[in-house]
Amino acid sequence: MRSFIFIGYMNTSQQISQILTTIQSFQIIQCQMHHEKVAVDVEGNPIQNALDDTLVFDRVNLCDLHLRNKRLGCAHSGVNIKFERVLEELKTIVPQCTNQISEFKNVFNSTVTKIYALDHKVGYLEHDIALCALNFDTIGKDKLEQSLRKLKMDHSQLMNKLSEIKSDIEQVVITESNYSQI
Repeated sequence: MRSFIFIGYMNTSQQISQILTTIQSFQIIQCQMHHEKVAVDVEGNPIQNALDDTLVFDRVNLCDLHLRNKRLGCAHSGVNIKFERVLEELKTIVPQCTNQISEFKNVFNSTVTKIYALDHKVGYLEHDIALCALNFDTIGKDKLEQSLRKLKMDHSQLMNKLSEIKSDIEQVVITESNYSQI
């Protein structure tokens, strides 16, 4: 993933090819923010702990760090910052596309910020759903689960937007690659 650092020693065609490979190595996964889910015991009850008179629920594990470091939109790694750095490097390689790349970067950042906000909302909802389960509040739990489904649909749309952005960037790089070989 760090191969773009050495781009300065290659000709433009090689630089474009290398950065395209780097961009293509990033992934978009429809994870539905699974990591925010409250962990349950074998009987399906939320696993809980008390911390300074506050009820805290265990969460399922995050996906492997190696995977998170490639998955755009992940709120629990530095992958989005790495992608932004690649876009900055891309602007130096194809300066004629600076405005277009800057716009992609702005839309990418805006989309990622919305994903981060959703991540927090889902975490709070999962907590409240676990509280309802402990209190046998099925009506409250059902309402919260309906809200959770809506947030997960919103997340899916945002991840689709990231996929479009990445695809559009790849297309710009491919086009520039074709021009650089003429």
